[in-house]
Amino acid sequence: MSLFGQMDFHSPVLRVNDRDKNIDFYQKTLGFKLFSEENALAIFTDWSHAGSRFVIEESPAVRTRMVKGLKKLQKMVIKAANADDIAALLANGAETTKILKGANGYAFEALSPENDLFLLHAEDDLTTLKEVEEADVRPQESFEGLSAYKVEKLILNVPDKSKSQDFYQGLFQNQFPLSVDFVEGQGDDLETAPHIAWDLEILEVRVAPDYDLAALKTYLEEQGQEVYLDKKEKVLVLSDPSRIEIWFRKLS
Repeated sequence: MSLFGQMDFHSPVLRVNDRDKNIDFYQKTLGFKLFSEENALAIFTDWSHAGSRFVIEESPAVRTRMVKGLKKLQKMVIKAANADDIAALLANGAETTKILKGANGYAFEALSPENDLFLLHAEDDLTTLKEVEEADVRPQESFEGLSAYKVEKLILNVPDKSKSQDFYQGLFQNQFPLSVDFVEGQGDDLETAPHIAWDLEILEVRVAPDYDLAALKTYLEEQGQEVYLDKKEKVLVLSDPSRIEIWFRKLS
């Protein structure tokens, strides 16, 4: 069996400055449910226990700073399971930068307090989306948030597009469990360590309890990657060319 055939994308982790402001954004604009707060982490899920996951990590300005120039994360595309949920978010005052409409219903773009750009949609084909001036919706008092969602795609700003493509497509044999696109650009922090600035920090991938992480480590090292594997062989970590950490973690 392929080393990459037993993987599921679990969650991004974004480093942020003010946790409370970001929690407010992810709840009220994107419709996530705050599942728990653990030390510096705020963990979000969906409202129907479908397994959706999203994580932010607070890192105050005494230790971390704003990104200089382009952020690594240009856009994160999130697909909602129910288009009516997006209409309800718009009706209840989601703060958007752009409203769109497609074959399945409304979509929108929004900026977080850290200037992370999100596209929330429910389309099977994003080319059907067209910008509209406003949404024809009515407030829904009983609405709580997204019933289910998944992180569908990342668009990353990178200094060397071919190098990043080689990592996500070549190294993982076109089987990395998340779609990642790249836009080549220049910025002081596009290759900085993840603890330095408020940006995308970690991509967590889950594998089965019996998955052979030691075999994955061997393969990655043979491809010239620097890899960390804990002694219990439950977590493997490596970094992409932008120094975004990729965590492969066994399901409990």
